[in-house]
Amino acid sequence: MEANRNCRMVRNLVLALASAFIIAGVANAQAPVYRGTFTLPFEAEWGNTTLAAGDYTFTIDSLRGPATVKIEQGKRNVALVMSQGSQFADSKASALIVARSGGRARIVALHAAELGTDFLYGTPKAEGQALASAPQLIQRIPLLTNGK
Repeated sequence: MEANRNCRMVRNLVLALASAFIIAGVANAQAPVYRGTFTLPFEAEWGNTTLAAGDYTFTIDSLRGPATVKIEQGKRNVALVMSQGSQFADSKASALIVARSGGRARIVALHAAELGTDFLYGTPKAEGQALASAPQLIQRIPLLTNGK
């Protein structure tokens, strides 16, 4: 009888501790720092990913270190793209900045007006040298964002 009572007490203690850890984990889960949507009217490269024309959502979960953008189309994860740097920006509107050259489109920056930051995305070295000598068209794709 004493053994059963001790066993129940240990089981209840273990369940209480497990519940506390689960609740603490949920409480520490943070909402994304920045989120939004955009529509690509054409195929474009972003990092090492090629995005088809269509509607997308994105989130940035942290601004520590290089910002990582999670891109989704519908409920499907499409890509994780890490910025190669950031800089202060005084842009009035949030937008993706696309450089078009030689029939290709590449996302080179994400203007986050609400954060006062531009997240920069480079091009592979060999491609960067070719792009440097070719004429480029710069295009802005508006972002609908959650603000700050």
